[in-house]
Amino acid sequence: MTELATRRSTMLFDWLSTRSKQIAVAAIGLSLLLAGGYGVILGNELRYSDEHVYLELTQSLVDGRGFAFGTDSTAYRPPGYPFLLLPLHLVSGGNVFVMRLLGVACLVGAVWFGYLLAHRISPVAGALVAVVTAAYPLFVYTATALYPQMPALFLLLMMLEFGLRARDRWVWAIPSGLSAGFLTITVPSFAPTLLLLAIFIGWRARKAIAVLLVAAAIIPGLWCIRNAVVMGAFIPVSTNNGVNLLLGNNPSATGSSGTSVDVMAYEQRAKELNLDEVGIDKFYSDQAVEWITSNPAQAAGLYVAKVAHNFAYSDTLKTEGQGASDLLAALSYYPILALAVLRIMLSKRFPLRRVDKLCVWAIVLNVLLLAVFFTRIRFRVPLDELTIILAVSTVVVWWDRRRIA
Repeated sequence: MTELATRRSTMLFDWLSTRSKQIAVAAIGLSLLLAGGYGVILGNELRYSDEHVYLELTQSLVDGRGFAFGTDSTAYRPPGYPFLLLPLHLVSGGNVFVMRLLGVACLVGAVWFGYLLAHRISPVAGALVAVVTAAYPLFVYTATALYPQMPALFLLLMMLEFGLRARDRWVWAIPSGLSAGFLTITVPSFAPTLLLLAIFIGWRARKAIAVLLVAAAIIPGLWCIRNAVVMGAFIPVSTNNGVNLLLGNNPSATGSSGTSVDVMAYEQRAKELNLDEVGIDKFYSDQAVEWITSNPAQAAGLYVAKVAHNFAYSDTLKTEGQGASDLLAALSYYPILALAVLRIMLSKRFPLRRVDKLCVWAIVLNVLLLAVFFTRIRFRVPLDELTIILAVSTVVVWWDRRRIA
């Protein structure tokens, strides 16, 4: 019986290995079915306030008012996502369902690039990652929201895959760097991951590193010029760093409070000082830093709590029907997280591949960085794909060892 089971396991492993690309293509179809179908159900419904904000910024671009709220130019939100929505808005006349398809398309791209990255571990890993990515509930849900996290996931995977290719052929550093640049103006917190990628490319490929960094600087550099001309200040990406830092670092903040914290007193003081957008950003940042330096022990404990909340299955904000979705989130996330942690624990017995190491350090870097501000489950979406790659790596290395034992 054991021999029969081993033989069947080997046959399945070999089948997955030889048909990994076909399985990845099938997974693309699955992602279209799940996310696209959910998008059809939602139609033109907008569920969250941030969706209205991104839609308003896109409408401003369509109307020729530039990147603005009303008649006032702004740099409050990173511009990458509204820029991506703009073509779909122009084509559809502002139809929300059509713009929702951007997230679905990015999920499709994430399935493919997740496959490519995991294929570096083994063809079986590539096939499994593609399927899990396509069916992962949080990805399907996020892909249908007007949020930048799914495009950020797609850009992150492109940056990593093309960057690793640049180790052998420097020309791949160009699309990797351009992906990194657009990622920076979409979700700025992932910008330091570019430096991590440069380390993994290695000093021997320093031409590729130079090209990567130059290409990555082009798009953010142009946006900095826009901000200098329009806003009259040096603003690397956006002016919401101050408020985000304050939301995560004040006397009322908790590890999971996020935007639910009452900062009305700070807002009132900023109004009394008659500050502009840039001045408000600095004021909020100064207030947060002042609280941290005055309360180091409390701030340290809060930081640890925010790090822990990165691995939660639910945020404190409650909506109707969230109980069922919380259960689904927990059942889908924690087994993957456990397998990913197991991959690290077994690293002496099963040495980590380069892709494994890159995923581990990218997750650690971004978890620690996100906790400086505040954490939300949706902020973690791009990191979940890297966690899936690690989890599948655990399964594959164990399976491969068992079948040849």
